[in-house]
Parts: sequence; structure tokens; C-alpha cells
Amino acid sequence: MKVATEEVPIQPVIQVMKPTQPASTSTWKDAPFAILFLLHVAAIVAVMVSLGVPMLNAAASSSQAGSTGSSPSFTPQDIGTIAVVAVVLAVVSAIVAYLLLQAVLKFAKQIIAYSLWGNVVMCFVFAAAGFAGGAAVLAIVFIFFGMCGLCYVHAVKSRIPFAGANLHVAAAAVTKNWSIFPVAILVMAIKVVWVFLWAVAFIGVLGNVTTESPNPGASSAGTSCSANSECESGACDISRNSDSQKICQPFVPGQVVVAYCFMLLSLYWGVNVAKYVLHTTVAGMVATWLAAGDSQSAMSGSFRRASTTSFGSICLGAFLVAILQTLEALAKEAKKKGNGAACIAECILLILRGVLMYINRWAFVYVGMYGFPFAHAGKAVFGLFQQRGLSAIVNDDLVDTAMGALSLVSGVICALLALAYSLVGMTSTFSGANIIVPLVGFVFGAGVTLIPLSVVNSAVATVFVFFAEDPAALSRTHPDLHNDLISAWRTAHPDAMAAFVAM
Repeated sequence: MKVATEEVPIQPVIQVMKPTQPASTSTWKDAPFAILFLLHVAAIVAVMVSLGVPMLNAAASSSQAGSTGSSPSFTPQDIGTIAVVAVVLAVVSAIVAYLLLQAVLKFAKQIIAYSLWGNVVMCFVFAAAGFAGGAAVLAIVFIFFGMCGLCYVHAVKSRIPFAGANLHVAAAAVTKNWSIFPVAILVMAIKVVWVFLWAVAFIGVLGNVTTESPNPGASSAGTSCSANSECESGACDISRNSDSQKICQPFVPGQVVVAYCFMLLSLYWGVNVAKYVLHTTVAGMVATWLAAGDSQSAMSGSFRRASTTSFGSICLGAFLVAILQTLEALAKEAKKKGNGAACIAECILLILRGVLMYINRWAFVYVGMYGFPFAHAGKAVFGLFQQRGLSAIVNDDLVDTAMGALSLVSGVICALLALAYSLVGMTSTFSGANIIVPLVGFVFGAGVTLIPLSVVNSAVATVFVFFAEDPAALSRTHPDLHNDLISAWRTAHPDAMAAFVAM
């Protein structure tokens, strides 16, 4: 007797592309760069204390001795008013940022679409304003940008669903781990403190380098000349405002150039390290939450790794970016003096810096997720994208456009509230209050909102990598979010889904 059997269709098996041997999180990665960075910070603090502070004290004493007793532009009452407004606006900005984050949770796809169309509309509005103001050339330029924007919207409209789902998952991850926001505020405060320390040290360094000119008593900078010997600086060159007239160039001692280069490198390195510590912390936290569900220690463990065992990798990646930023700044200064080669160099360095920052964005996701050394993390990221066929997709800047639009909206809201207060509620007004107060409102609105949005942006990159590695993993911990991502991916890229599936 034949037994009837029901044929069961073969289900596709989702391939897993995770690294086979994740690096141990207990060993220090790229430790020499962490040591070098800490020694560099100690050197900056020492220079600030030994050179910068005494110079500022001397300058303050000289200023008090030469004071004419003129009345200040702002009275103490005006300064107090601005301070109160700033504090209130900081609170309002935090509330607006919270509301915008909740909006991202509910309307991520719509926010991305509206931000794209908003860019197009603004271009045509500016074009109309240009025609109305008689600036036809400027109006034509905005029309061109508007048409390019229309083409871009048409090209990426099929990718909006997945970008929206990605943004929704990222926002859900950070809102379930609110402890990351105090860390983000702490990192922002560290950046401010670092810039202050660096500025005082920079003043001390420049004030103590040798500035003796090669030709004392000769013509000063800006005067006409025919030979180098006629100039105090020893440099006679053609003015950038003239094709033939030569003038004496400013004297820039070699010690100043060297000090300027090293101090610029120091500034960029410190700021980038703080930035990537936060980015790596978010990546580790979000990956833990996606893989393990509602883990209570996701943020603390991730921050501990980013500030200890993975700190050397962060310092290495930040150092490479800082080098390119320093070279780019030097090329920009040379371009101002009419150096054509410097203009080309600046463009090349700008491109290289953009590429390296792009690599760092994804590499530090792997550093946060697995504790890889920097070089290993970069290879893992590009190996993943190459095998999955996602190289073109990661270039999408849809989420960045949405984040920028939300920050702008927050700034405008706070600026309007500040303007209303300056017109109606202020008991003390001063010259320019109706401009200064709204400007403070815009800065606080946009700046405060950027803190949580930067966290969300880092989370977006982590969600993308996590999903690209193993789409099925999310179904075990967050099935609803997994279904949203899979559905959006199939809708947007039905042909690319084969990259995830092996029969």
C-alpha cells in the first residue's frame, strides 16, 4: 500500500557571514597608539600650564593697565538675560529633540521622503527669490540643483522603504537604551574642554617661538619691492591681486609653521578620538541589543570596551583622519596666497579625507561589535560589502538627509520661540536683541538635537551591518523589527535579496 506524502517545498537558507573568530575583548588592540595619544594629551596640558596660562595672565594684566574705562557693549543685566534665555532654550531644545526622536520611531519612512522633497522645494523657492531679486544667474543655479534633486528623488525612491525601516530599528535601539544619551553629552563636554585646553596651549606656543625677521629694518609686508633683500621677511613675490606688481610677503618663521602643524594635528586628533569613542560605544550597544534582546549592560559594557581595550584602535583611526585634515588645512592656507598647486592638493586631500572618514564610519562599527583591531575591522567591512553586493547601497545618504532636516527643523522651532520671547516676554532689551536671541535659539536648537541624532546615525550604520551579516539573527530577538526590515528590503531590492539567500 502506497502512503501518500505531501511534498514540502525547500525553503531558502539564509547564509551567515559573521567573522569566524571574533577578537578577544580582553586584550588591548593597537595599544601603542593609545599610549601615544595619552602622552600627547599630557604634553598639551603641560604646555598649557607652563606657557599658555602665564601668557594669558600677562595679557590680562596689560589689558587692565591700558583700559580707558569705556562702557561695555553689554551690561551685566543683558548678559544675564542671554544666559537665562540660553538655559531655557537648552531645555526646550531637549524637549524638541525628544519629540523628533519619537517621530522617527513612528514616521521614519515619511521623514526621509519629506526631507528629500524639502530639499527640492527649497531649491525652487531660492530660485524664485533669485528671479524676484534680479539675481538671474543665481536663480538658474538653484533651478539646476532643484532638477538634480528631482532626478535623485526618482532614482532612490525604491530605497526609501528600507532606509526608513533601518532608521526605525536604529531609533528603537537607542530609545530602549536611554543611558547612551548622558554618554553622548559627556563626550560633547569633553570635546569642548579639549578645544579650550588646546586653545590656551596654542596661544602659549605661538607666543614663545622665535619671530626675529631675516632683514630687520627693511620694508614691511604689503609694500612694493623688486628683490627679496628689500623685504623684512626676505620674501618678495607677485601680489595675488595683480599679475605683475611685487610686494613684500608676511614673515612666517619656520618654527611657527612647525608649531602650527603639530598643534593643528593635536586639535583634530583629540576631537576625532572623542567622536569615534561615542560612535564605537553606540555600535557595541546596538549590536548587543539586537543580538541579545533587552540587555541591561549593553551600554556600560560597550563604553568600557571603547574607552579601554579598543581605545588604541580608535586612536589609530582618528590619527589617520587628523593627518589628512592637517594637510588639507595647510593646503587651504597656501591656496589663499595664490598657489595653484595648493588648490589641486586641497581637492585631492578633501577626497582622501572623505574616503577615510567613510571607511572609519563602518570600520568602527566592527570595532564596537567584535573588538577588532582597526586594520582587521576595515578588511571585515569591505569584505562583507563585496560578498553581499551592497557596495552601492551603503552610499545612500538618505538617513543623513533626514537627520540634517530634523536638526534644521529643531533649530527653526527654537529660533521662532526665542524671537517670540524677545518681542513679547523680555523685560530687558538691548541693541540687536531681536537678532541675537533668535540666533542663540537656532544654535541651541540645532546643536542640542544633533547629539541624539548623531547617536541614531551611528545606530543606523550598526543595524545595516548587523542585518547584512545575518538577516535571520534579528528574528530571534526582535521578530517585529526583523519582519519590517525583510519586507522593506524585498520591496526595495527584490533582485538583491539573492545576495542573502543560498538554496
